[in-house]
Amino acid sequence: MTAFFSLRNIKRVGCGCLFVLTLLPALSFADEVQPFPRPATLQADVRFWTRIYSEVTTHEGLLHDNQQLNIIYARLSFSPSSSHRARQQSIKKKKAYYKKILLDLATKPHIRLTGRQHKRVKAMWPTETSREEFKAAATRLRFQLGQADRFKQGLVRSGRWLPFIKQEFSALDIPLELASLPHVESSFRSDAKSHAGAAGLWQFTRSTGRRYMRIDQVLDERLDPFLATRAAGLLLKNNHQITGTWPLALTAYNHGAGGMRRAIKATGGTDISKIVREYKGRTFGFASRNFYNAFLAARDIDEQPAKYFGEVVREPAMQIQEIELSSYYTVKGLLTAFGVKNNIFKSLNPALQPTIWSNHKYVPKGYRLRVPVGALAASTNDLMASIPSNERGRRQKADFSYRVKRGDTLSKIAQRFKLSSRQLAALNSLKDRHKIRVGQVLRLPHAASQPKRLYQVRRGDNLSLIARKEGVLEADLLSLNKLKNRDLLYVGQRLRLR
Repeated sequence: MTAFFSLRNIKRVGCGCLFVLTLLPALSFADEVQPFPRPATLQADVRFWTRIYSEVTTHEGLLHDNQQLNIIYARLSFSPSSSHRARQQSIKKKKAYYKKILLDLATKPHIRLTGRQHKRVKAMWPTETSREEFKAAATRLRFQLGQADRFKQGLVRSGRWLPFIKQEFSALDIPLELASLPHVESSFRSDAKSHAGAAGLWQFTRSTGRRYMRIDQVLDERLDPFLATRAAGLLLKNNHQITGTWPLALTAYNHGAGGMRRAIKATGGTDISKIVREYKGRTFGFASRNFYNAFLAARDIDEQPAKYFGEVVREPAMQIQEIELSSYYTVKGLLTAFGVKNNIFKSLNPALQPTIWSNHKYVPKGYRLRVPVGALAASTNDLMASIPSNERGRRQKADFSYRVKRGDTLSKIAQRFKLSSRQLAALNSLKDRHKIRVGQVLRLPHAASQPKRLYQVRRGDNLSLIARKEGVLEADLLSLNKLKNRDLLYVGQRLRLR
């Protein structure tokens, strides 16, 4: 994932609260006097994220206290060519260095600390800081990688979708400022994917995404910025109806609405500052505590990019036309009919899964196909009629399956059915490609011809014994291997079993 936060903490929310809207005052969500308050107690945290997003690049980072973000011990820089391992070693070494200084301040308060770094670190803290506080601070060292270069790239990319996002959010009657959220989630990369399985511009997990979108072996609508935008708007609106404030609705986008209900109950109210500072929920970690602060920082930069980066030219809004398919079609048939290049077609229809591009599935009936403006020079009916009958279907191609046997690996199975391991893993929602079990049933996109199975004749074998052992008919063995004499076998001979 390109940006700092993911949706890995999102929880399912019951649908019963969707009707709460009818019980609320007539005041529009978007018209709230101050939908995104800035408590004084959070200003230092917002400044921290502003710095991460606008000053510190992905070749740098800040070593800081994970609760008091205004305390920054060091700024680390890395060579662009340095490996992940080398970076981690450098961070580990620097953490150990500052941990020792903090422990010195905690355990040697009466000894004169003459070291320049000891004095510098001590000066970061209030004069009345106790030994216990320094000791606790030694356990709170955290490194944050910078995002400035990615954020700037995201500003440029955002032009493609911002007009649509704001139009959609306006229709949903939610604050337009929420359009800045993808800067935090994905840096406006529609193909962004996290290690936790979140995907797309709005970083939906599968479980949350399925509440609003289709996610299967044919379509993954999380990857479609247009469809995912509406889903994100609906989720945010539902979060607001449940939590009552936009700061909590945003935090629920990361932590889940159920989690925020628990936070409200534990702290006795909806004050975002109090929740951030005092709530100690088991899963309410650094990302959840800082989600709202990071959003405020991203919004500030998004509204005044020149202040932070100089002139930024955003990409123009996408100009597209849509056609709702009345039948099932192959990608090849659609590409030919509309005269669109493969890479352009893919970029406009990112929800289409690999099973469609490999021709194992049709583009489904009812799908709203996107093509560049101008691709519909002729009548849509004429274009669709020009697609040959062998490039269309009356129904979707059927699913097929394979039961894992002892000795199988995902790569072997994928190779057997002419797929990539990645395609097969995605088709079966496998998070770990190395973990499949004997007896597990894997979905296949097509009824691939079964590979040839061979049996090597051993001493003592005969045709009947081999047939019983391998579960095949003697007649099939004779036919497949063109055997004229059933009794004429020799040790080492290789027989086809299918």
